[in-house]
Amino acid sequence: MNLDDISVWVLDSSSLIRTKEIVTVSNQWAAFKHLEEMVHAGQIAMPRQVINEMSEIAHPDLPGAWAPGMRSNLQHPLDVDFEDLGHVMQVASDVVDVNKSTEDADPYVLALAYGLQRQGTSTCIVSDDIVDRNRISIATACDRLTLNRVRVRDFLGHCGIATTKAKPADDN
Repeated sequence: MNLDDISVWVLDSSSLIRTKEIVTVSNQWAAFKHLEEMVHAGQIAMPRQVINEMSEIAHPDLPGAWAPGMRSNLQHPLDVDFEDLGHVMQVASDVVDVNKSTEDADPYVLALAYGLQRQGTSTCIVSDDIVDRNRISIATACDRLTLNRVRVRDFLGHCGIATTKAKPADDN
């Protein structure tokens, strides 16, 4: 996959949280302003469930405040097509964390990317969810659905966002 060919990046909740972890505090404002410009340009999409997850953080920080602020600026649907969601659930229903007490955004992230791709848009999910535990990861679900996926650090680097924090050993 050539990152230059991607038209729309679909963010999951963990990608926003990871951005805060990867980008130094002094660069975070500029990073999220850049992401905001990408939202206005139609280059970033997020389903309503990601915004809701980010809003439910008890003490929202920059990503937790940023995501709800982008709600009215998103150029792509907040609500996924139910046929696309049905396809995701048919192929990768085990992406849902059954132990979660709130609605899981992951199937909606996948359905949004799947729907955009089905409509001919070159799409890529941004996620560091790569380990299958009590459920399959976004990475495994993307493989099953033949969706593009990229790690957060790679996405930020591609966007020209400085990721000056040291790369932890588990961020491979």
